[in-house]
Amino acid sequence: MLYSEIIGVCWLAFFASWVILAAKFGRRTRAQYFSVAGLALRLAIAVALISAMLYGNRDGFEPGLGDGIAAAGAAICVVGLAFAIWARVTLGANWGMPQTVHEDPELVTAGPYRYVRHPIYTAVLTMFLGTTLVHPTVVFPAVAVAAYFVFSARREEQDMQRKFPGTYAEYRKRSKFLVPFLL
Repeated sequence: MLYSEIIGVCWLAFFASWVILAAKFGRRTRAQYFSVAGLALRLAIAVALISAMLYGNRDGFEPGLGDGIAAAGAAICVVGLAFAIWARVTLGANWGMPQTVHEDPELVTAGPYRYVRHPIYTAVLTMFLGTTLVHPTVVFPAVAVAAYFVFSARREEQDMQRKFPGTYAEYRKRSKFLVPFLL
């Protein structure tokens, strides 16, 4: 199915761009909140996503919601990918895995950060939404990712408030948490 292929290409492009941009910008991180549970959760989500996409349509079971919805899902996934790359390029060397502590952080408020404080999370969740419209079985890993991202974003916001006490409070007033113009 064409829409499944578009979704697959989007996710491959996402991961490939992350590798390329990591090599381009390097890393300025000092430490990361590491836990075996966090690593296990990331691995479980990745396995669930791949399994849901690969095996959701096996044995003649066609869970799709129709061509129109699948086309919309593919388009939404492409938009999410573009937003993710825009956010990653804007962030540059300030990027790190979720909940990373940087040695010399900068408060980035340009590009997509003008609209939302966590645009990479927004973009990935948008990609999951699009993927779910093509592969409804992806809803389960998508919910797990959403919960993880909200937890990570709240923790990161506490760190940013400590590092940029006045500036971050002002930034929070003029930007949204995850959904541009809404939330």
